[in-house]
Amino acid sequence: MDTNFSLFNQINSLGYWLLSFSDYRTSINLDADSDIYSVCIKHGGIELYANEIKGFSKRNPRFLEHELDAIVAGLLHLKQNVDIKRKSA
Repeated sequence: MDTNFSLFNQINSLGYWLLSFSDYRTSINLDADSDIYSVCIKHGGIELYANEIKGFSKRNPRFLEHELDAIVAGLLHLKQNVDIKRKSA
């Protein structure tokens, strides 16, 4: 579970970075009632990235790690694109 906690931290940090240093809007939500973890990134009202993990608490920890890792990879890709645009401006 330590790896998953680290991935949660990365997701939150990347979401905060995108919110702070770009005009991307981030929404990261863990809904305990619905047992859903979701991440959504929008730019100009258009959804650029979305991922939702249903049955979050019931997931096999190894599968959950892979899903969280995929979310981190998607957010890192967006961050790299923002960095490239900022440096070329």
